[in-house]
Amino acid sequence: MDLSTVDGWDIDGLEELVMASAEEDSAGVAERLAHCFGLAVSAKSGAAASGEAGDLGRRPLHRVAAESLSVAQHLRAELAEIRIAAEAAGMTVHPDAAVTALPRSVADDAAREHERSRLEYAAMAVGTQADTLLDTLRVSLVDAGHDAAPQVSADVDAAATAMVPPSGPPSGISAEQNAAYWYALTDAQRDWVLTEHPEWIGGLDGIPSPVRDRANRSRIPGVLAGLELTRDRLSGELSRRRTRGWFTNQDAGLAQVERKIADVRRLGELVAEKPWSPADRAGTLLLLLDTDSGEQGKAVVAVGNPDDADHVGISTPGMDTNIRDSFRGMIAEAASLRDEGYRQLREAGRFDEQIAIVGWLGYEPPDNAGTRPPGWSYLEVLQHDRATSGAPALARFYRGLAVASTRTDPHLVALGHSYGSLTQGLALKQPGGHPIDDAVFYGSPGFMASDEPDLGLAQGHGFVMQGDRDWINHVRSRGRIGLNGPAPRSTQLVQLDCSTARFTPDGVYREGAHTHADYPRNGSNHQLRVSGYLLARIVAGLDPRG
Repeated sequence: MDLSTVDGWDIDGLEELVMASAEEDSAGVAERLAHCFGLAVSAKSGAAASGEAGDLGRRPLHRVAAESLSVAQHLRAELAEIRIAAEAAGMTVHPDAAVTALPRSVADDAAREHERSRLEYAAMAVGTQADTLLDTLRVSLVDAGHDAAPQVSADVDAAATAMVPPSGPPSGISAEQNAAYWYALTDAQRDWVLTEHPEWIGGLDGIPSPVRDRANRSRIPGVLAGLELTRDRLSGELSRRRTRGWFTNQDAGLAQVERKIADVRRLGELVAEKPWSPADRAGTLLLLLDTDSGEQGKAVVAVGNPDDADHVGISTPGMDTNIRDSFRGMIAEAASLRDEGYRQLREAGRFDEQIAIVGWLGYEPPDNAGTRPPGWSYLEVLQHDRATSGAPALARFYRGLAVASTRTDPHLVALGHSYGSLTQGLALKQPGGHPIDDAVFYGSPGFMASDEPDLGLAQGHGFVMQGDRDWINHVRSRGRIGLNGPAPRSTQLVQLDCSTARFTPDGVYREGAHTHADYPRNGSNHQLRVSGYLLARIVAGLDPRG
């Protein structure tokens, strides 16, 4: 698509046609409609024309004209916004949708390249939508008994309308491309996707968080029903086998499905308790629901809207974390951390800044409650398999938060506990970089790095906390270098004392964090421990040593 073609569309003529088209004959509407979009048409002759023109009840051309006007206005406005944003950034949008920086050799830092890429994908999406509009117009004109030149390819669905996208976004594309796909859709197209195919976008990084939440919540009943059907089928098959599945994988498969059913039920309960409210910026957003890609359910829940937050903490949990048993506590701990972050901001006189905390279980950590032998997860803590599998998805999620953010430069903080800190470390080392500003590793078995530059962080923006009685310390007791890289306490990252009980600078007495589960939890005085206070300071963009 040549974007200059969009500039050449006759929007004014199209508006006049829509106002008068109901009173015009088909030939007149077809000719004027084609002219507004630079298409040439000619009436078919004989029986063919008569037969196709008689089918106008299915796609009357005055309806086609009205729909086309809506889409054309939307795409023209989107293209104008892209060009304005590009000009403000010192960039140029070319007719082939390429975006270049002017001059290209100046200020080509990561943030500038990120904006250039975002604008380019957005321009490409507008071009794709424009192509879809013209293809649909050609089909409609042919259906109405006219030849449209150039002819549309044979694989275009004649039943499609300009208001409905023919498919979801391609798989495996970047967060910027996902955002561009959503950016180019009309309001009617977005509603159609959310209603008919919420699975297309519920897990897409770069899509606005409230949109993902709406898509994922709507999927819960259908996902649950599908799992229950699978359970009933497997149960019926096993009941007819004398061996009860001992020599097949069906018994393990049934156990996994039953766990996923419990996961989805619990998740539905939790997100229903505190739905997101834009009015008071409170509640939860469901950013991922995945029961297809592994042995257990995966989910991502945000407390607060990360798109509108100045500070976003992304917490990656570790061993024995699952939706059914862990998410209620995770959501409560996220809310507590967010509240403390707000309190610290108010103490600092910063009243207008927003915070969101995300619990990211988009991977499968070692889990003793799973279908593997008891104690197996302790062996998996010494291995990279699950962390290596989860790291690319976590890295994409980080980038997606930056893409979807409405803030110019959101402060993103990675929080990794236990095995989750290893996954986090590997995510920060993924090719292509990341938008994370600060990272905290606590209760960590190691994270494959010795200093901040290893993780793509600025010096002084990586932190380690280890409780003095945390069993994870014994994983590294035989040396400073192990399977997961340097021992956390031997790295050059900032070492924070979280075990010494004390009055923190805000005048609150806080107990220390000693054991593996202490870090995010309140002490016996119902105040966050020293570790929670330090986490809240880091998330809020405040010096944890202050």
